[in-house]
Amino acid sequence: MGEDSAQSLVSRTSLLAGLVGGLVHAGVAVLLWDYFGFDNLGELLVTKPLVGMYIFLGMFALGFVPVLFYVGQQFVSPAFVVGVSLLLSAFGSWLAGPARAPVGTPTPFGLYVLFWVGVVALAGLTGGVERKRRRGATG
Repeated sequence: MGEDSAQSLVSRTSLLAGLVGGLVHAGVAVLLWDYFGFDNLGELLVTKPLVGMYIFLGMFALGFVPVLFYVGQQFVSPAFVVGVSLLLSAFGSWLAGPARAPVGTPTPFGLYVLFWVGVVALAGLTGGVERKRRRGATG
């Protein structure tokens, strides 16, 4: 009953918590998406369904992954990566103000949502590093 009996990253509890975290992040991201004046997501799902699904999947995954790591293994670095990225991107877009950049020029929040795969990958990588460090400290 050593290290292998530790709580699993993927359990019923961590999956349910991840689902809630994903939905909460998606809700916050949708509110910010609307606040910053991006395309209407409902219309985007109708006119460009693949783009709309990609954006919604990203909004969900950015909340799901860090909560899964935290509940499953108590790793905080993935949540830190996503939280800081969200806050900095929203703040950067807010600083840009209502005077929008030329059409087609993304804001920091737009980049955060569009490049969600990279943010999730970085969050997962930091979770792996945190795991290795903890195992090295206890081993």
